[in-house]
Amino acid sequence: MKLVMLGAGGFIGSNLAEYLIDRGEHDVVGVDVSAEKLTGISGGNFRFIEADITKAPDLTDDLISQADVVVDLVAYANPSIYVEAPLEVVRLNFFENLRIAETCMRHGKRLIQYSTSEVYGKNPRRQKFIEDESDLILGPVVKQRWIYAASKQLLERMLHGHGLRGDLEYTILRPFNFVGPRFDYLVEAGTRGGPRVFAHFMSALLTGGPMYLVDRGTQRRCFTHIADANEAFTVLLESPGAANEVFNVGNPDTDTSIRDLAILMQKIYEDLTGKSTHNELVEISGEEFYGVGYEDTNRVPPDISKLEGLGWKPRFGLERTFRDAIQYNLGQDHE
Repeated sequence: MKLVMLGAGGFIGSNLAEYLIDRGEHDVVGVDVSAEKLTGISGGNFRFIEADITKAPDLTDDLISQADVVVDLVAYANPSIYVEAPLEVVRLNFFENLRIAETCMRHGKRLIQYSTSEVYGKNPRRQKFIEDESDLILGPVVKQRWIYAASKQLLERMLHGHGLRGDLEYTILRPFNFVGPRFDYLVEAGTRGGPRVFAHFMSALLTGGPMYLVDRGTQRRCFTHIADANEAFTVLLESPGAANEVFNVGNPDTDTSIRDLAILMQKIYEDLTGKSTHNELVEISGEEFYGVGYEDTNRVPPDISKLEGLGWKPRFGLERTFRDAIQYNLGQDHE
């Protein structure tokens, strides 16, 4: 099978590319604006094209026409960008992704679309998120932080509509906080905004800087080892039962608060390095950290019974997930 991965140079894409190369079952063409995270990843069944697909529609059309399956990972996935550049977020995360879907329809190609768990938004009911049942509730327009979730949600609704009309065969993945090697880019200690929590906490551990607890760090999240996510992709790629369906990809057993995550990462860092950590846990508001227009929510764990019904189960717990990610960054730091 020939796969075209758009957005292959990011955290998810680079890990998925490496996983597929190692399996050797499919030919993979990866496309992205940078190959930085693909350094050292190569194989006879993998080819990388450095290009900005927003500026190369003919290239995108040609690659999709030759593919059996298109994997769309193209997205801005950074809360600071949601707040600072909401129009750019909707242009890429909705309009550009819709163009990719329309190209798949024109050539009769299957689409595997990576969405986000953020489409569930501020659902107030304390239960697990269920793909085909849970309401999707977002914040007010003046909280432009929700532009990312709104863009992804509208894209999902468009794909569903085309599926009902028979124009498109698709599978939608809703990732729940994938973590592992190559996750995000580390930032200067004390930086506000920017990448997600792992990058900030890891940078703080490496430099002794503060670990910021946005809105007291009481928010809860579930984290998923990237190896589990890769295996979920294979199940969905190969299962006829994945056609025109939406799937949560997450690990409900890893549910933890951000404050407790900071303490866990300190413990793992001390275990791996033999060094004591002295990072101050600093409470800060979301708007102080990300800017005006930011809002967050306590998210509940995903229901994964739908994906489990296809034969997938997550294998890695919370500590192992973060131990592997921290170990990778320690190795990178010491090179």
